[in-house]
Formats: sequence, C-alpha cells, structure tokens
Amino acid sequence: MTSPDFLNLHQKTLLVTGASSGIGRETALMASTFGARIALVARRTDALEGLAALLPGEGHIVVPYDLTDIDGIPEMVRSVADLVGGLDGLVHAAGCHSTLPLRSVSSSKIQELFDINVAAAIMLAKGFRHKQVRKPSASIVLLSSAVGLVGQPGVSVYSATKGAIITLTKSLALELAREDIRVNCVSPGVVMTSMTQGIRDRIGKEGFQAVTEAHPLGLGEPSDVANAILFLLSSSSRWITGTSVSVDGGYTAQ
Repeated sequence: MTSPDFLNLHQKTLLVTGASSGIGRETALMASTFGARIALVARRTDALEGLAALLPGEGHIVVPYDLTDIDGIPEMVRSVADLVGGLDGLVHAAGCHSTLPLRSVSSSKIQELFDINVAAAIMLAKGFRHKQVRKPSASIVLLSSAVGLVGQPGVSVYSATKGAIITLTKSLALELAREDIRVNCVSPGVVMTSMTQGIRDRIGKEGFQAVTEAHPLGLGEPSDVANAILFLLSSSSRWITGTSVSVDGGYTAQ
C-alpha cells in the first residue's frame, strides 16, 4: 500500500520504542499501513511478535530490548540500522508514568523516571545521529506530555521529565539540523491506554471524572496521537523542527 502524498511514508524505515502497547503500538500499526517498515522495540518479546504478525507489508523486525540498559542503547540502534539498511525515523514512545505526591518521592523513583523518559531519549538520539544509522532527511519524534507544559498536583517528578523532553527537543533540533535531522515532540493529554487504566484505578472514579472533564474535547485515543507523530515523521513536516505539538483535546488551552 502506498501512502498519501501528504505523508509519503512508503518504503521509509522507522524504529519505534514502546511498541508493545499504547501510543507506540498504534504508531507502528498506522505507519505500516502507510507503507513503512518498522523496527519494533520493547521488553516483551511475545507482545512484539504478536504485533509484528498484524502489520501489513514486509521487512518488519522485532527488537526485544530493556531501555533501562541506558548505556547499551546507541549500540542497539546501530545494530537495528545494520539489519534494516538504515533508518528514516525514530519514535521514542516508551515511558513511565507515576502519580506520586511529593511526600512520597524518593531518589530512586526520580532516577527511574528520568532514566526511561529522558536519559533513554538522549541515548536514542545519540545512536540515531550516526551517518551509518540514519538516512538523509531523517526525523526524530519524542513523547512529552500535557503536564510537561502545565502543572498538575501529584505528578511533579513525571511532569519534570516531560518538561525536560520539550527543552531537550529544542536543543537537539539545533544541534542536529546541520546533520539533516529534524527533532520534534508530541505532548498528549490523557488517552485511553492500559497506562490510563492504571491511573484510573489509583485515583478512583471521581478523580478520573475530573481528569476527563479537564479535556474540553474529552479523552483521546492512541490514534489521535499517532496521527501527529506520523505527520512529524513525514516529509510534509520538512520545515518543522524543535517544536512541541499539543494533542490534548484542549487541556492546555485553559
């Protein structure tokens, strides 16, 4: 299947982290329907293999990898590029959420969240920038969050990691522009994923109703976010870099 002209993802090769669930999974599915080849990265081999069986097209690969092995990430990216013949795009959709009031914050929890949400993003970009890895006019898309832009009680550490992604995006965009790599991020509001179900369980029915009402257009779906990611991967966004795109049903407009 060839992609519409405005996406032009046909024959592009993308690496997607967090591909076993949620936004990462939906991004991989949608990109493959528009003709892209996908390197699926996550910890759960069974989930990745199940997804790979659903993807249309050929050349998709399963890459079981634990992103808490921070120092090994650049070599993982290089090995994937060797297998697929180079990468056109990278999506870092893997992440860790924590609803944690300040009184319960620990240094180990801070480190855990920053490792997956921020340090892994930096090391993925480090591996991706090599000429042997990325193809011309390549694109990196990172995942921030609406709470990286506005405050919300109980998620101070998580929001700090997502705010860091927004500023990281800007700095990487400037540093990598000379290497023909664009860097952008998407800042979603609350979308209906398994992670969201965990949040609902922790804060209760009334708390989750308040979260829903804070989104003027209601809660989103993973496909709403994946649509924005695919645009930022495509040549249609060739003059966009260093920006954060809010996909949040109006949450941050208030």
